[in-house]
Amino acid sequence: MVDLGEYRRRRDPRRTPEPVPAENPPAGAGGNRFVIQQHHARRLHYDVRLERDGVLVSFAVPKNLPTQPGEVHLAVHTEDHPLEYLTFHGEIPKGEYGAGSMTIWDSGRYETEKWTDNEIAVILHGEHIHGRFVFFSPGEGQNWMVRRRPDPDAAQSVPTGSVHAPTVTVEGRQLKLSNLDKVLYPATGFSKGEVIDYYTRIAPVLLPYLADRPVTLRRYPDGVDGQSFFEKNTARHAPDWVRTVELPTPGSTKGAATTHFAVVDDLATLVWLANLAVLELHVPQWTVGPRGAQHPPDLLVFDLDPGPPATVVECCRVAERVLVVLEHDGLTGYPKTSGGKGLQIYAPVRVRDPERTSTYARAVAEQLAEQTPQLVVSRMAKPARTGKVFIDWSQNNPAKTTVAPYALRARERPTVSTPLDWGEVRRCRQPSDLVFTAPEVLARVQRRGDLWAGTRQPGPPLPHHR
Repeated sequence: MVDLGEYRRRRDPRRTPEPVPAENPPAGAGGNRFVIQQHHARRLHYDVRLERDGVLVSFAVPKNLPTQPGEVHLAVHTEDHPLEYLTFHGEIPKGEYGAGSMTIWDSGRYETEKWTDNEIAVILHGEHIHGRFVFFSPGEGQNWMVRRRPDPDAAQSVPTGSVHAPTVTVEGRQLKLSNLDKVLYPATGFSKGEVIDYYTRIAPVLLPYLADRPVTLRRYPDGVDGQSFFEKNTARHAPDWVRTVELPTPGSTKGAATTHFAVVDDLATLVWLANLAVLELHVPQWTVGPRGAQHPPDLLVFDLDPGPPATVVECCRVAERVLVVLEHDGLTGYPKTSGGKGLQIYAPVRVRDPERTSTYARAVAEQLAEQTPQLVVSRMAKPARTGKVFIDWSQNNPAKTTVAPYALRARERPTVSTPLDWGEVRRCRQPSDLVFTAPEVLARVQRRGDLWAGTRQPGPPLPHHR
Protein backbone atom coordinates (compact mmCIF):
# COMPACT_ATOMS: atom_id res chain seq x y z
CA MET A 1 0.00 0.00 0.00
CA VAL A 2 1.28 3.47 -0.92
CA ASP A 3 1.96 5.80 2.03
CA LEU A 4 1.27 9.46 1.24
CA GLY A 5 0.55 10.44 4.83
CA GLU A 6 3.28 13.08 5.03
CA TYR A 7 2.07 14.67 1.78
CA ARG A 8 -1.49 14.90 3.16
CA ARG A 9 -0.40 16.26 6.55
CA ARG A 10 1.36 19.19 4.91
CA ARG A 11 -1.56 20.24 2.69
CA ASP A 12 -5.15 21.41 3.15
CA PRO A 13 -7.07 20.48 -0.03
CA ARG A 14 -9.51 23.32 0.68
CA ARG A 15 -6.71 25.89 0.38
CA THR A 16 -4.31 24.59 -2.25
CA PRO A 17 -4.90 23.54 -5.88
CA GLU A 18 -2.40 20.70 -5.57
CA PRO A 19 -3.61 17.17 -6.41
CA VAL A 20 -5.49 15.25 -3.72
CA PRO A 21 -4.43 11.59 -3.77
CA ALA A 22 -6.88 8.75 -3.31
CA GLU A 23 -7.21 7.52 0.27
CA ASN A 24 -5.58 4.14 -0.32
CA PRO A 25 -3.96 4.11 -3.75
CA PRO A 26 -2.52 0.73 -4.72
CA ALA A 27 1.20 0.37 -5.22
CA GLY A 28 2.09 0.76 -8.88
CA ALA A 29 3.82 -1.70 -11.09
CA GLY A 30 6.94 0.44 -11.30
CA GLY A 31 6.39 3.11 -13.97
CA ASN A 32 9.31 5.09 -15.34
CA ARG A 33 8.02 8.63 -15.81
CA PHE A 34 9.73 11.71 -14.39
CA VAL A 35 9.02 15.42 -14.11
CA ILE A 36 11.16 18.44 -13.21
CA GLN A 37 9.14 21.38 -11.88
CA GLN A 38 10.51 24.89 -11.53
CA HIS A 39 9.29 26.09 -8.15
CA HIS A 40 9.35 29.80 -7.28
CA ALA A 41 8.86 29.50 -3.51
CA ARG A 42 10.87 31.49 -0.94
CA ARG A 43 13.85 30.66 -3.09
CA LEU A 44 13.82 29.31 -6.62
CA HIS A 45 14.53 25.61 -6.83
CA TYR A 46 13.74 22.62 -9.01
CA ASP A 47 11.68 19.64 -7.86
CA VAL A 48 12.82 16.38 -9.48
CA ARG A 49 10.25 13.57 -9.19
CA LEU A 50 10.73 9.95 -10.26
CA GLU A 51 7.83 7.52 -10.55
CA ARG A 52 8.42 4.48 -8.33
CA ASP A 53 5.96 1.94 -6.89
CA GLY A 54 2.89 4.14 -7.30
CA VAL A 55 4.36 7.41 -5.97
CA LEU A 56 6.76 10.13 -7.07
CA VAL A 57 10.04 9.96 -5.17
CA SER A 58 10.95 13.64 -4.86
CA PHE A 59 14.04 15.83 -4.48
CA ALA A 60 14.32 19.62 -4.17
CA VAL A 61 17.41 20.70 -6.15
CA PRO A 62 18.27 24.40 -5.60
CA LYS A 63 20.50 24.76 -8.68
CA ASN A 64 18.74 22.24 -10.92
CA LEU A 65 20.50 19.12 -12.13
CA PRO A 66 24.24 19.54 -12.84
CA THR A 67 25.24 19.90 -16.48
CA GLN A 68 28.91 18.83 -16.35
CA PRO A 69 30.09 15.25 -15.74
CA GLY A 70 31.41 14.98 -12.19
CA GLU A 71 29.60 18.13 -11.03
CA VAL A 72 27.63 17.68 -7.77
CA HIS A 73 24.60 19.65 -6.53
CA LEU A 74 22.59 19.53 -3.33
CA ALA A 75 19.38 17.45 -3.65
CA VAL A 76 17.10 17.57 -0.59
CA HIS A 77 15.04 14.38 -0.30
CA THR A 78 11.41 15.44 0.37
CA GLU A 79 8.15 13.59 0.97
CA ASP A 80 6.72 11.30 -1.71
CA HIS A 81 4.12 12.91 -3.98
CA PRO A 82 1.09 11.36 -5.73
CA LEU A 83 1.33 10.43 -9.39
CA GLU A 84 -1.12 13.21 -10.24
CA TYR A 85 1.73 15.63 -9.53
CA LEU A 86 3.35 14.60 -12.84
CA THR A 87 1.20 17.19 -14.64
CA PHE A 88 0.67 19.77 -11.87
CA HIS A 89 1.46 23.41 -12.49
CA GLY A 90 -0.05 26.48 -10.90
CA GLU A 91 0.09 28.90 -7.97
CA ILE A 92 0.25 27.58 -4.41
CA PRO A 93 -1.34 30.29 -2.21
CA LYS A 94 0.60 32.34 0.30
CA GLY A 95 0.63 30.81 3.75
CA GLU A 96 0.52 27.27 2.41
CA TYR A 97 3.36 24.77 2.37
CA GLY A 98 5.53 25.44 -0.67
CA ALA A 99 3.74 28.72 -1.50
CA GLY A 100 4.69 30.13 -4.90
CA SER A 101 4.36 29.42 -8.60
CA MET A 102 5.20 26.03 -10.06
CA THR A 103 5.70 25.22 -13.73
CA ILE A 104 6.78 22.09 -15.56
CA TRP A 105 10.37 22.60 -16.72
CA ASP A 106 10.87 19.15 -18.24
CA SER A 107 9.35 15.68 -18.28
CA GLY A 108 9.90 12.33 -19.92
CA ARG A 109 10.96 8.75 -19.14
CA TYR A 110 13.92 7.33 -17.28
CA GLU A 111 15.91 4.11 -17.05
CA THR A 112 17.00 2.69 -13.70
CA GLU A 113 20.64 1.67 -13.37
CA LYS A 114 20.56 1.22 -9.58
CA TRP A 115 17.99 1.82 -6.82
CA THR A 116 18.86 1.28 -3.14
CA ASP A 117 18.00 3.04 0.11
CA ASN A 118 20.94 5.44 -0.25
CA GLU A 119 21.70 5.53 -3.98
CA ILE A 120 19.52 6.04 -7.07
CA ALA A 121 21.22 5.94 -10.48
CA VAL A 122 19.07 6.80 -13.50
CA ILE A 123 19.28 7.83 -17.14
CA LEU A 124 16.84 10.66 -17.91
CA HIS A 125 15.28 11.07 -21.35
CA GLY A 126 13.47 14.40 -21.37
CA GLU A 127 12.91 17.26 -23.77
CA HIS A 128 15.70 19.35 -22.23
CA ILE A 129 17.54 16.92 -19.96
CA HIS A 130 19.28 13.85 -21.34
CA GLY A 131 21.90 12.01 -19.35
CA ARG A 132 23.00 9.87 -16.43
CA PHE A 133 22.56 11.07 -12.84
CA VAL A 134 23.10 9.49 -9.46
CA PHE A 135 21.28 10.68 -6.33
CA PHE A 136 23.12 9.59 -3.19
CA SER A 137 23.17 10.08 0.56
CA PRO A 138 26.69 10.76 1.95
CA GLY A 139 25.65 9.37 5.35
CA GLU A 140 22.80 8.93 7.78
CA GLY A 141 21.06 12.20 8.62
CA GLN A 142 22.79 14.13 5.83
CA ASN A 143 21.19 15.78 2.82
CA TRP A 144 21.26 13.89 -0.44
CA MET A 145 23.37 15.04 -3.39
CA VAL A 146 23.09 14.53 -7.15
CA ARG A 147 26.05 13.98 -9.46
CA ARG A 148 26.11 14.13 -13.26
CA ARG A 149 27.71 10.99 -14.64
CA PRO A 150 29.52 10.83 -18.00
CA ASP A 151 27.51 9.55 -20.92
CA PRO A 152 29.37 6.71 -22.67
CA ASP A 153 28.98 8.27 -26.12
CA ALA A 154 29.07 11.96 -25.17
CA ALA A 155 32.73 12.61 -24.41
CA GLN A 156 33.07 14.88 -27.45
CA SER A 157 29.84 16.86 -26.96
CA VAL A 158 30.32 18.50 -23.58
CA PRO A 159 31.26 22.20 -23.48
CA THR A 160 34.94 23.03 -23.09
CA GLY A 161 36.36 25.33 -20.44
CA SER A 162 35.70 25.34 -16.71
CA VAL A 163 32.34 24.60 -15.11
CA HIS A 164 31.95 28.28 -14.17
CA ALA A 165 33.08 29.68 -17.53
CA PRO A 166 32.25 27.05 -20.17
CA THR A 167 32.81 27.61 -23.86
CA VAL A 168 29.77 26.61 -25.87
CA THR A 169 29.07 26.40 -29.58
CA VAL A 170 25.88 28.10 -30.74
CA GLU A 171 25.01 27.81 -34.41
CA GLY A 172 28.68 27.40 -35.24
CA ARG A 173 29.80 30.36 -33.10
CA GLN A 174 31.98 29.81 -30.04
CA LEU A 175 30.90 31.74 -26.94
CA LYS A 176 32.59 31.79 -23.55
CA LEU A 177 29.95 32.07 -20.85
CA SER A 178 30.77 33.46 -17.42
CA ASN A 179 29.37 33.69 -13.88
CA LEU A 180 26.43 31.42 -14.66
CA ASP A 181 25.56 31.05 -10.96
CA LYS A 182 25.44 34.81 -10.37
CA VAL A 183 21.99 35.75 -9.09
CA LEU A 184 20.43 38.57 -11.12
CA TYR A 185 16.99 38.47 -9.45
CA PRO A 186 17.76 38.22 -5.70
CA ALA A 187 14.12 37.91 -4.58
CA THR A 188 13.73 34.61 -6.44
CA GLY A 189 17.33 33.45 -6.90
CA PHE A 190 17.02 33.59 -10.71
CA SER A 191 20.59 33.42 -12.02
CA LYS A 192 22.39 34.55 -15.15
CA GLY A 193 22.53 30.95 -16.28
CA GLU A 194 18.75 30.83 -16.07
CA VAL A 195 18.48 34.10 -18.03
CA ILE A 196 20.60 32.53 -20.79
CA ASP A 197 18.52 29.36 -20.59
CA TYR A 198 15.26 31.34 -20.90
CA TYR A 199 16.42 33.34 -23.90
CA THR A 200 17.75 30.19 -25.58
CA ARG A 201 14.46 28.35 -25.15
CA ILE A 202 12.19 31.28 -26.06
CA ALA A 203 14.32 32.20 -29.11
CA PRO A 204 12.10 30.49 -31.73
CA VAL A 205 9.25 32.88 -30.96
CA LEU A 206 11.32 35.89 -29.83
CA LEU A 207 13.78 36.20 -32.72
CA PRO A 208 11.18 37.06 -35.40
CA TYR A 209 10.29 40.19 -33.40
CA LEU A 210 13.93 41.26 -33.12
CA ALA A 211 14.91 40.52 -36.72
CA ASP A 212 15.86 43.60 -38.75
CA ARG A 213 15.17 45.93 -35.81
CA PRO A 214 18.04 47.86 -34.17
CA VAL A 215 18.00 46.93 -30.50
CA THR A 216 18.56 49.11 -27.46
CA LEU A 217 19.95 47.03 -24.61
CA ARG A 218 19.43 47.41 -20.89
CA ARG A 219 22.19 45.70 -18.94
CA TYR A 220 22.21 44.70 -15.26
CA PRO A 221 25.73 43.41 -14.49
CA ASP A 222 25.00 43.41 -10.73
CA GLY A 223 21.43 42.20 -10.95
CA VAL A 224 18.10 44.03 -10.84
CA ASP A 225 18.92 45.57 -7.43
CA GLY A 226 22.16 47.06 -8.75
CA GLN A 227 22.93 49.82 -11.20
CA SER A 228 21.84 49.39 -14.80
CA PHE A 229 22.59 51.19 -18.03
CA PHE A 230 21.17 51.47 -21.53
CA GLU A 231 23.48 50.60 -24.37
CA LYS A 232 22.99 51.34 -28.05
CA ASN A 233 26.50 51.41 -29.50
CA THR A 234 27.72 47.81 -29.50
CA ALA A 235 30.34 48.00 -32.24
CA ARG A 236 33.25 48.47 -29.83
CA HIS A 237 32.97 45.09 -28.12
CA ALA A 238 30.74 42.95 -30.35
CA PRO A 239 32.21 39.89 -32.07
CA ASP A 240 32.74 40.50 -35.77
CA TRP A 241 29.89 38.11 -36.66
CA VAL A 242 27.24 40.19 -34.84
CA ARG A 243 25.19 42.21 -37.33
CA THR A 244 25.28 45.96 -36.68
CA VAL A 245 23.74 48.93 -38.49
CA GLU A 246 24.87 52.54 -38.37
CA LEU A 247 21.94 54.89 -37.85
CA PRO A 248 21.61 58.62 -37.18
CA THR A 249 21.02 59.54 -33.53
CA PRO A 250 20.00 63.21 -33.48
CA GLY A 251 19.85 64.64 -29.99
CA SER A 252 22.17 61.98 -28.58
CA THR A 253 23.20 62.73 -24.99
CA LYS A 254 26.72 61.63 -25.96
CA GLY A 255 26.88 63.98 -28.92
CA ALA A 256 27.21 61.17 -31.46
CA ALA A 257 25.74 61.88 -34.90
CA THR A 258 25.41 58.15 -35.60
CA THR A 259 25.44 54.95 -33.55
CA HIS A 260 26.17 51.33 -34.42
CA PHE A 261 23.20 49.31 -33.15
CA ALA A 262 23.15 45.54 -32.86
CA VAL A 263 20.51 43.64 -34.82
CA VAL A 264 19.58 40.33 -33.17
CA ASP A 265 18.93 38.05 -36.12
CA ASP A 266 20.18 34.77 -34.67
CA LEU A 267 20.44 32.69 -31.52
CA ALA A 268 24.19 33.19 -31.14
CA THR A 269 23.77 36.97 -30.88
CA LEU A 270 20.95 36.54 -28.37
CA VAL A 271 23.07 34.24 -26.16
CA TRP A 272 26.02 36.65 -26.41
CA LEU A 273 23.80 39.48 -25.15
CA ALA A 274 22.29 37.39 -22.34
CA ASN A 275 25.83 36.54 -21.18
CA LEU A 276 26.44 40.31 -20.86
CA ALA A 277 23.53 40.43 -18.38
CA VAL A 278 21.27 42.11 -20.93
CA LEU A 279 17.84 41.54 -19.43
CA GLU A 280 15.70 43.95 -21.43
CA LEU A 281 15.55 44.25 -25.23
CA HIS A 282 13.88 47.37 -26.67
CA VAL A 283 13.10 47.82 -30.37
CA PRO A 284 11.47 50.49 -32.58
CA GLN A 285 8.28 50.09 -34.61
CA TRP A 286 10.26 50.00 -37.87
CA THR A 287 12.87 47.78 -39.53
CA VAL A 288 16.05 48.22 -41.53
CA GLY A 289 16.96 46.76 -44.88
CA PRO A 290 19.93 44.49 -45.70
CA ARG A 291 22.23 47.53 -46.05
CA GLY A 292 20.84 49.37 -43.04
CA ALA A 293 18.33 51.66 -44.75
CA GLN A 294 15.53 52.66 -42.37
CA HIS A 295 12.06 51.59 -43.50
CA PRO A 296 8.77 53.35 -42.57
CA PRO A 297 6.97 52.01 -39.48
CA ASP A 298 5.17 48.68 -39.86
CA LEU A 299 3.64 48.71 -36.37
CA LEU A 300 1.35 51.11 -34.51
CA VAL A 301 1.53 51.04 -30.69
CA PHE A 302 -0.60 52.32 -27.81
CA ASP A 303 1.33 52.18 -24.54
CA LEU A 304 -1.12 52.21 -21.62
CA ASP A 305 0.46 53.41 -18.38
CA PRO A 306 -1.66 53.41 -15.19
CA GLY A 307 -1.30 56.24 -12.69
CA PRO A 308 -1.65 54.84 -9.14
CA PRO A 309 -3.97 53.76 -7.67
CA ALA A 310 -5.01 52.62 -11.16
CA THR A 311 -3.50 49.29 -12.24
CA VAL A 312 -3.36 47.06 -15.27
CA VAL A 313 -7.04 46.29 -14.60
CA GLU A 314 -7.97 49.82 -15.64
CA CYS A 315 -5.56 49.50 -18.57
CA CYS A 316 -7.58 46.51 -19.76
CA ARG A 317 -10.80 48.53 -19.75
CA VAL A 318 -9.10 51.23 -21.81
CA ALA A 319 -7.58 48.61 -24.13
CA GLU A 320 -11.06 47.31 -24.93
CA ARG A 321 -12.03 50.81 -26.05
CA VAL A 322 -8.88 51.17 -28.15
CA LEU A 323 -9.76 47.87 -29.84
CA VAL A 324 -13.21 49.19 -30.82
CA VAL A 325 -11.57 52.17 -32.56
CA LEU A 326 -9.01 49.97 -34.32
CA GLU A 327 -11.62 47.55 -35.60
CA HIS A 328 -13.79 50.43 -36.81
CA ASP A 329 -10.79 51.63 -38.84
CA GLY A 330 -10.10 48.18 -40.29
CA LEU A 331 -7.07 47.42 -38.10
CA THR A 332 -6.31 44.34 -35.99
CA GLY A 333 -5.07 44.91 -32.43
CA TYR A 334 -2.71 42.60 -30.57
CA PRO A 335 -2.31 43.10 -26.79
CA LYS A 336 0.66 42.25 -24.59
CA THR A 337 1.73 43.04 -21.07
CA SER A 338 4.60 45.45 -20.61
CA GLY A 339 6.09 42.99 -18.12
CA GLY A 340 5.67 45.74 -15.53
CA LYS A 341 2.49 47.54 -14.50
CA GLY A 342 1.06 48.45 -17.91
CA LEU A 343 -0.38 47.09 -21.13
CA GLN A 344 0.38 47.67 -24.80
CA ILE A 345 -1.69 47.28 -27.96
CA TYR A 346 -0.03 46.93 -31.35
CA ALA A 347 -1.45 46.83 -34.87
CA PRO A 348 0.39 46.02 -38.11
CA VAL A 349 0.01 48.94 -40.55
CA ARG A 350 1.39 50.30 -43.79
CA VAL A 351 2.46 53.95 -44.02
CA ARG A 352 4.84 56.09 -46.08
CA ASP A 353 5.28 59.00 -43.71
CA PRO A 354 7.25 57.90 -40.60
CA GLU A 355 5.29 60.42 -38.48
CA ARG A 356 1.89 59.13 -39.59
CA THR A 357 1.55 56.50 -36.84
CA SER A 358 2.20 59.13 -34.13
CA THR A 359 -0.44 61.42 -35.63
CA TYR A 360 -3.02 58.63 -35.75
CA ALA A 361 -2.27 57.34 -32.22
CA ARG A 362 -2.46 60.85 -30.79
CA ALA A 363 -5.86 61.43 -32.39
CA VAL A 364 -7.20 58.19 -30.92
CA ALA A 365 -5.77 58.97 -27.46
CA GLU A 366 -7.28 62.47 -27.46
CA GLN A 367 -10.65 61.14 -28.62
CA LEU A 368 -10.82 58.59 -25.78
CA ALA A 369 -9.61 61.15 -23.22
CA GLU A 370 -12.36 63.52 -24.31
CA GLN A 371 -15.03 60.80 -24.14
CA THR A 372 -13.98 59.44 -20.71
CA PRO A 373 -11.89 62.08 -18.92
CA GLN A 374 -12.45 60.30 -15.59
CA LEU A 375 -10.45 57.28 -16.88
CA VAL A 376 -8.14 58.36 -19.73
CA VAL A 377 -5.51 61.05 -20.21
CA SER A 378 -3.53 61.72 -23.37
CA ARG A 379 -0.99 64.15 -21.95
CA MET A 380 2.18 63.20 -20.12
CA ALA A 381 1.85 65.64 -17.18
CA LYS A 382 2.15 63.55 -14.00
CA PRO A 383 -0.43 65.44 -11.86
CA ALA A 384 -3.19 64.71 -14.40
CA ARG A 385 -2.52 60.96 -14.39
CA THR A 386 -3.43 60.01 -10.80
CA GLY A 387 -5.95 57.18 -10.87
CA LYS A 388 -6.16 57.27 -14.67
CA VAL A 389 -4.63 55.52 -17.65
CA PHE A 390 -2.22 57.51 -19.77
CA ILE A 391 -2.33 56.52 -23.45
CA ASP A 392 1.25 57.19 -24.46
CA TRP A 393 0.93 57.75 -28.20
CA SER A 394 4.45 59.24 -28.36
CA GLN A 395 6.02 55.74 -28.37
CA ASN A 396 5.32 55.81 -32.13
CA ASN A 397 8.03 58.45 -32.54
CA PRO A 398 10.66 56.82 -34.79
CA ALA A 399 13.33 57.74 -32.23
CA LYS A 400 11.62 55.76 -29.45
CA THR A 401 11.47 52.06 -28.60
CA THR A 402 9.26 49.67 -26.65
CA VAL A 403 10.16 46.40 -24.97
CA ALA A 404 10.08 43.43 -27.34
CA PRO A 405 7.48 40.68 -26.87
CA TYR A 406 8.86 37.77 -24.82
CA ALA A 407 11.68 39.94 -23.42
CA LEU A 408 12.47 39.87 -19.71
CA ARG A 409 11.89 42.88 -17.48
CA ALA A 410 14.08 43.99 -14.59
CA ARG A 411 11.47 43.66 -11.84
CA GLU A 412 11.59 41.89 -8.50
CA ARG A 413 10.69 38.64 -10.26
CA PRO A 414 11.78 37.64 -13.78
CA THR A 415 8.58 38.83 -15.43
CA VAL A 416 8.16 38.89 -19.19
CA SER A 417 6.43 41.18 -21.69
CA THR A 418 3.81 38.60 -22.62
CA PRO A 419 1.49 38.44 -25.65
CA LEU A 420 -2.17 37.99 -24.66
CA ASP A 421 -5.45 37.14 -26.29
CA TRP A 422 -8.38 39.53 -25.98
CA GLY A 423 -10.28 37.10 -23.78
CA GLU A 424 -7.58 37.46 -21.13
CA VAL A 425 -7.82 41.24 -21.36
CA ARG A 426 -11.61 41.16 -20.92
CA ARG A 427 -11.43 38.74 -17.99
CA CYS A 428 -8.73 40.64 -16.08
CA ARG A 429 -10.04 41.64 -12.64
CA GLN A 430 -6.84 41.87 -10.60
CA PRO A 431 -3.24 42.76 -11.50
CA SER A 432 -1.96 39.25 -10.79
CA ASP A 433 -4.13 37.93 -13.63
CA LEU A 434 -1.64 39.33 -16.13
CA VAL A 435 1.72 38.72 -14.47
CA PHE A 436 3.83 36.04 -16.16
CA THR A 437 7.34 34.95 -15.22
CA ALA A 438 9.92 33.39 -17.53
CA PRO A 439 9.09 29.76 -16.63
CA GLU A 440 5.37 30.45 -17.01
CA VAL A 441 5.88 32.01 -20.44
CA LEU A 442 7.87 29.01 -21.64
CA ALA A 443 5.08 26.68 -20.55
CA ARG A 444 2.47 29.05 -22.01
CA VAL A 445 4.14 29.14 -25.45
CA GLN A 446 4.48 25.37 -25.45
CA ARG A 447 0.77 25.08 -24.68
CA ARG A 448 -0.69 27.91 -26.78
CA GLY A 449 1.89 28.85 -29.38
CA ASP A 450 2.75 32.41 -30.41
CA LEU A 451 -0.32 34.60 -29.86
CA TRP A 452 1.38 37.47 -31.66
CA ALA A 453 2.13 35.75 -34.97
CA GLY A 454 -0.40 37.97 -36.77
CA THR A 455 1.71 41.08 -36.18
CA ARG A 456 4.32 39.71 -38.58
CA GLN A 457 1.86 39.81 -41.49
CA PRO A 458 1.72 42.98 -43.64
CA GLY A 459 -0.84 45.42 -42.28
CA PRO A 460 -3.39 47.54 -44.14
CA PRO A 461 -2.85 51.22 -44.96
CA LEU A 462 -3.42 53.47 -41.95
CA PRO A 463 -6.65 55.47 -42.41
CA HIS A 464 -6.25 59.16 -43.18
CA HIS A 465 -9.46 60.39 -41.56
CA ARG A 466 -7.92 60.86 -38.10
